[in-house]
Amino acid sequence: MQRATSTLLSATRRIASVNVNAAWSMSTRQSTPLFLRVNNTAPLAKNMAMALNASTCQFRGYASKKDAKKGGKGGKGGKKGGDDDDEDDRKGKGKSSGGSSPSGEMSFDLLDLEKKMGQCLERLKKDFMTMRAGTANPAILDPVSVKVENKMVPLRDLAQVSIKDAKTLMVNVNDVELTGAIEKAIREAGLNLNPIADNKAVRVPVPKPTKEFRESLTKLGAASTEKAKTIIRKLRQDGMKELKKDLKAGMSEDENYSLEKKAQTLHDKFIKDAEEALKVKTKEIMAN
Repeated sequence: MQRATSTLLSATRRIASVNVNAAWSMSTRQSTPLFLRVNNTAPLAKNMAMALNASTCQFRGYASKKDAKKGGKGGKGGKKGGDDDDEDDRKGKGKSSGGSSPSGEMSFDLLDLEKKMGQCLERLKKDFMTMRAGTANPAILDPVSVKVENKMVPLRDLAQVSIKDAKTLMVNVNDVELTGAIEKAIREAGLNLNPIADNKAVRVPVPKPTKEFRESLTKLGAASTEKAKTIIRKLRQDGMKELKKDLKAGMSEDENYSLEKKAQTLHDKFIKDAEEALKVKTKEIMAN
């Protein structure tokens, strides 16, 4: 390659020298016979042709017929290998690492199960807050609805409930014309409360619960807890059914077994939390 390049550069220098000489003396060039000029440039053309042929051979030396043949076979093999890879990607598409269904979607969702069980526990705690235990708590009036133009409207949409003192709630009415209706709704809500209308507000004294009332609240709390536990158990059962479907759809047995254990762990945790919440509420009711 270097030899061919050197020959080509030498020929180029000779041509440049001839052109310079021609430009330097036009009269001498014109006086030179045509056949002499042709004979003088012929060796240069021959040298250039040899240089070009040499460079071409040098470049072709990098890929012989044998190598080209191997490369052709390799190209075919590479294409086939690429096709195999594409086919493998298509076959593997939609499958999760855990061996889920071919569609790539599982029926069972552990995070969703945990979310629903958590929501059930939160509803139970809110129910406990409405159970009056001798102290003023705005949540006591959450179940109250007021009849307005033949429609039942939640009290919280018509007034703001605040704590005046440890034994009294104040209901600040948005529309003074609804004061009477709000007082009546609280009185008839079955909360054992006797509200008193006071201009634009309704004062709600919270009496000390009797022994009978405490016992009834305790039973009510136990019933609410049992209802929450039933919902949690039902959520677990639904999750197990979904896992059986996923197993038939292609989920691996190991992953299926692991998710069953996690679902059971969630179930046990939220059942225990519900029972603990009941114990705390019962203690609160009986202490006041």
